[in-house]
Amino acid sequence: MVRTSRLLLSAAVCGIIGFGAIQAQAEDVDIEATLSASPALTIGTVTDMDFASLDFAATHSGTITYGPDGVAALTATGLTSSGSPVAGEIPITESLATLDITCDATATISDGSVDLTIDQVVWDLAANDYATAAAANTCAGLGGTPVAVDTTVNNDPTIYVGARLVVGSDVLNASGTATYDTSTGGGDPITFRIVSQ
Repeated sequence: MVRTSRLLLSAAVCGIIGFGAIQAQAEDVDIEATLSASPALTIGTVTDMDFASLDFAATHSGTITYGPDGVAALTATGLTSSGSPVAGEIPITESLATLDITCDATATISDGSVDLTIDQVVWDLAANDYATAAAANTCAGLGGTPVAVDTTVNNDPTIYVGARLVVGSDVLNASGTATYDTSTGGGDPITFRIVSQ
C-alpha cells in the first residue's frame, strides 16, 4: 500500500509539471533612439593681455586700468606707462547657440618675487573703453551668474578683456632688480569659462 501511494503521488506531480497547460505571453516593445547634436564650440588663437611697461620712481603706488580697447589709464603717483598695452582677446567660432560666460574676478601677475593684484576684470564683445566694458560685464568669478551671449545675434563673437592692476606702495622696489618683468615670473591667470548651450 505504501508503494501505491508513491506511484500515485509521482503521477500527480508529473501531470502537473510535465503535462499541465501553461500559457506563455510575449510582447514586442520599441524604444525610440534620438540624438541632439550641435557644432563644437571653437576657440581661436587667444591674445594674452599685455600691460606693456611701467616706469616707476622709488616712491610709487596707484592703479592702472587697461580697457578692452587696449588703452591704459593711470591713477598713480611715481608711475608712468610706456609701450603699447594689448587687451586680451578670445575669438569664438559659433553661430547657432547661446554661450554662458563666467570669468575670474581677480588674478595676479608676478616677476617671481613680487606679486601685483588684478582686482577687477571686465569684458565686452567690442573693443570698448574700460568704463563701458565695466558697465557691461564685470567678472564675478567662475561660480557667478553667467552672462548669456546669443550667437544667432552675435555671430562668431570675440571677447575683449580689460583689467585693473593695483600697484601697492613702493612694492616694485622689492623686486631686487632695476626691472620688474613678469615674462618669466608667473602669477594666477584670468580664467574664462565659456559653455555652449
